[in-house]
Amino acid sequence: MKKNLLTGSFTYGAVTIFSRFAAIILIPILTRFLSPDEYGALNIVITTVQLVTLIVTLEISQAVTFYFNNRTETDREQYPATALWFSLSLYLIFILIIIVTGGFISDLFSEIHIGKKMIKSGALLLAANGTFFFLQNQLRLEFKSKQYAILSVGYVVLTCLGAILGAIFFEQPPTGVILGQAIGASIINIGGFFLMWYRFRIGVNRSKLRQMLRYSLPLVPAGLLLIGGQQAPKFLLGFYGSLEDVGIYGLASQIAGFAGLAILGVQTAITPSVLANHHLEETPRELGKLFEDFTIVALFFCCFLTVYSPELVLIFSTGSYSAAAGYVPLLAFSIALNGLYIFFPGKIIRGKSALQLYASAGGFIVSILAGVILIKLYGIKGAAVSSLLSAATFITIWYYLSQKLYLLPIRWLLIFKSVLLAVAVCLGATFLLPSGFNWYVILLKAVVLGLLVFLIAKDKLITLWKKYFRSSPPSRI
Repeated sequence: MKKNLLTGSFTYGAVTIFSRFAAIILIPILTRFLSPDEYGALNIVITTVQLVTLIVTLEISQAVTFYFNNRTETDREQYPATALWFSLSLYLIFILIIIVTGGFISDLFSEIHIGKKMIKSGALLLAANGTFFFLQNQLRLEFKSKQYAILSVGYVVLTCLGAILGAIFFEQPPTGVILGQAIGASIINIGGFFLMWYRFRIGVNRSKLRQMLRYSLPLVPAGLLLIGGQQAPKFLLGFYGSLEDVGIYGLASQIAGFAGLAILGVQTAITPSVLANHHLEETPRELGKLFEDFTIVALFFCCFLTVYSPELVLIFSTGSYSAAAGYVPLLAFSIALNGLYIFFPGKIIRGKSALQLYASAGGFIVSILAGVILIKLYGIKGAAVSSLLSAATFITIWYYLSQKLYLLPIRWLLIFKSVLLAVAVCLGATFLLPSGFNWYVILLKAVVLGLLVFLIAKDKLITLWKKYFRSSPPSRI
């Protein structure tokens, strides 16, 4: 299972790296066309789109993942078509509602200057992105990695191009960015429909629809609470602070999001592989080992982002965003923690979708309570701390519930030592290391990171050295 998982992860990881590379290029472009308050408004709308997407389609795509991968299900080919046509119908209804009520909604957000055009563009982006992610997920479930890569690369190119053109030529740059991304996603969706028409021409099966909704409905509040817990600090900043604060926090979040690269490749491939191989005796042990390895990789990503955060913020933005560097470390660890849940698939394997609600609710409650208190006291830094506390709560509850359903052997002492080393390096870098673009600073930070890699992974490095060098047979003269 591990070999197949890592093989599939290579393709998905390559696509993800390309997507992240495009996002890296897009950040400095947008921050030069958008002021911090405009960037904050854009972040609020994009985040709202993510939240509302969960409600509109009732998380039915997760039911497709569960039932389509179950080889014992009869007529399992009918699940994707039923879910897609159901989702498209709901998207159309949602867009019509926003067209009618857009003025009223914009009045509610008048204090943060989110206008009617931006709200309507957000509705179009919601439908376009939701449809794309459904098509992308279906290709992943069918292990069509080549088609997955083509569709994903097309989406990245067109949405990035649309965002740039919208920011340059549209009268209101934030609205132009959203509308441009929606148009780009819609174009690639047309190609996706042609690519997978064989799958979606079947039509709707009402019994399959009812079956999927029974599975997915409990996931809606769980998903809302999960993403709401992750994004609540952003909304609370808009309420207690300003759109400029949201913009700075949003930039820090995007730079910190590179910590997710540590697991994004395997994150895409792991669910289908686990569902197909969870009954094998070696699967729990291999998953536990993967968790240990990718946790260490995630820690290194977090340390890299912390050590170079001042330089990264200057690369990806202008001087008006410089304060974002101080919040990257906390947000990087938050994002890494939130992503590690994929290695504990007990609820997915056992079909206990409702249990996800407990972990999501715990993270959400901590995010709101800590956010209200800390943001009032410390502003943006309080938002970053509340995000970290929420992520720690979520992964702790998820781990506990999942281990009761599908036990993985984990060497927690190894993880604990690695975390202590990483935190020590991050604290030292924050308070002791200089910043700036000169060879001395860059080299000094590289040496610190290299020392961290050796200390955390020294046992593995020594094993590899003995395997490939010390154990080689002596040469004959």
